[in-house]
Amino acid sequence: MISIYLDLVRDALYPKKRGVLTKRNKFLAVAPLREMGAGDIKKLREHLRLSSGMFASVLGVSEKTVEAWESGTNSPSGASLRLMNMLCLYPDILIETRTVYETGNVR
Repeated sequence: MISIYLDLVRDALYPKKRGVLTKRNKFLAVAPLREMGAGDIKKLREHLRLSSGMFASVLGVSEKTVEAWESGTNSPSGASLRLMNMLCLYPDILIETRTVYETGNVR
């Protein structure tokens, strides 16, 4: 799945034009971020079956930050919001990229 995006980006940046690479023919746009409320964030985390601590680790934020988002005290922005938007569309990316993986049996 990731290779498809890499191919699209490469083709957009370096389309072939009579055997010469050029950047002038194609353009990329970045989709706007979909805002997420407290309920949306908690629903996503539960859908991914992650604890708030593990979800925080995946996003690179503190567990307190996730708790603040889920209570509605704060709202996510920037990279965290972008990652959550991606996880809504492609939840399997955590497994495919080995961001989250099994380490063994829990006793």
